[in-house]
Amino acid sequence: MNKFWIALLGLAMAVSCKKNDSWIPYGPGSNGQGGGGTGGGGTGGSGLVVSRVQNAFAINFSGNWCGPCGANGIPALYNLSTTHGVKFSGIKVGLTDPFTIPEGDLMASQYGVSPIPAYVAGADFLQSSSAWTSAINTIVGTVPANVKAGVALRRTKVGDSIYVDTKAEFFQAVPAGNYSLAVFLIENNIALSQAGQSDPNFKHKMVFRGAATAIPSNAITGVWGEQLENNNTAIPQGKVYEKTFGYVAPSGLTPAVNLNNVQAIAVIFETDNSGKPLRVLNSNRI
Repeated sequence: MNKFWIALLGLAMAVSCKKNDSWIPYGPGSNGQGGGGTGGGGTGGSGLVVSRVQNAFAINFSGNWCGPCGANGIPALYNLSTTHGVKFSGIKVGLTDPFTIPEGDLMASQYGVSPIPAYVAGADFLQSSSAWTSAINTIVGTVPANVKAGVALRRTKVGDSIYVDTKAEFFQAVPAGNYSLAVFLIENNIALSQAGQSDPNFKHKMVFRGAATAIPSNAITGVWGEQLENNNTAIPQGKVYEKTFGYVAPSGLTPAVNLNNVQAIAVIFETDNSGKPLRVLNSNRI
């Protein structure tokens, strides 16, 4: 058994013993929709409440060596976060820089990223920060009646690991497809230089630090999460899924992950048969 699965086993055991070891990470969203809220949904065994609100999942492909990333991409990312708060579930994926991780490389490969900065709004790939901003604004502006599904989440730190309880609820029936739920971890306040920015101790935010694994694990869709149903399955209105995910801070990253500055993002994807996202039904972060 490798170290990752040993750590996840220990995490699962700690979950049963330390359920009240809750914590609040740095950054907006700590007291947002994930911990409760009103409208649209009901409570299950987790006690989480799913709100019928459309949040926007976004990716900024970037590099600390990339001048246009520092001058255009990262400011657009931060501006969207400031504008939309917890309704914006953004991650910054580092390519060929100290933030590079295999999951980020897989995302970039599936979208055929070149050059950077590059962007994803929902599941749509874009090369322009202005087009990205416009697409995110449109997603966030979705009226509640058109929201197909929602997700709530709660995270707990246990030693050098995090577990995330999730609850996904479908407000409308969706046709046969490949649906998955992913939990991503992002870190804020990492001091590292950034080309295109004059501050040598530039503080990076929303840095992608890896994907969590469901406990117990099930069939996965690459980096895009655990399958909610078998492939090409329709999901009826009112269907609810409650899952727990575990994240063990990976070793060997420079700088190392600081769990006190980490947030969790949960995303409901529909993917094609190759595993690439077709659309994002909803997301949330805490």
